[in-house]
Amino acid sequence: MDDRRFSFVVAEDEERIREYIARKTMELDPSFVCVATAADGEEAAELVERHLPDLLITDIKMPELTGVELIERVRRTNPDIRILIVSGYSEFEYARRAIELDVDEYILKPVNADELRRFLLRIRIQLEASAGTVDAQFGLDRIGLQETELAKAVELYLREHFRQPYSLEHLASRFGCKTAYLIRLYRKVIGSTPTQDLIRFRIEKAKRLLTGHPHLEIKQVAAAVGYEDALYFSRLFKKEAGLNPTAFRDSMSRS
Repeated sequence: MDDRRFSFVVAEDEERIREYIARKTMELDPSFVCVATAADGEEAAELVERHLPDLLITDIKMPELTGVELIERVRRTNPDIRILIVSGYSEFEYARRAIELDVDEYILKPVNADELRRFLLRIRIQLEASAGTVDAQFGLDRIGLQETELAKAVELYLREHFRQPYSLEHLASRFGCKTAYLIRLYRKVIGSTPTQDLIRFRIEKAKRLLTGHPHLEIKQVAAAVGYEDALYFSRLFKKEAGLNPTAFRDSMSRS
């Protein structure tokens, strides 16, 4: 019996529905594990880039980014991701855009458990069938010294250039490879994703600045580690460190 696990992210602005979809998906098929949920499209895009899930379950109408805009963005860096739209909108225009974006399924709210179960079974079969062939397609079933050195060079580059503007597409282009290849190679060699490590490097530096330079404003710390938006930086810092920047600085000054 195949005990492979597949990850998914849920993007839905209504908390009750978001939690229900995440819980029900794992109940209907324990092969699927929810790695993150998002209340808006912008947060969902960040989470997909960070976790590289096998499946994205998204609403259409959301703040910041619509479901369509979210799908368009994640397709650029994770072209193999499976996508399920769960929406209260049944208009033809939404269905047409879903087809254009190569969405795997479009389910209407309220979610029918049997319909969701059938979808998960189909997607799981497809994921299990492709899991063994994707690495071979990219040549990652036989990683040698050259591939390992490439992944470590990317890690070193991120560590030394964490302040610079970042995108996966730019990073891949700099090292002369496709985005999907770089993501898979990096995760196979390093055990994380480039985005995860970049965030880690930035937050580590921010902690040192907050502790060693108490006169710096939060927006100055944010800018120093590569974030122009201080509010976004604060939200990300709290997610990674468990405290917002100000609370972290206060806690360190008392210790």
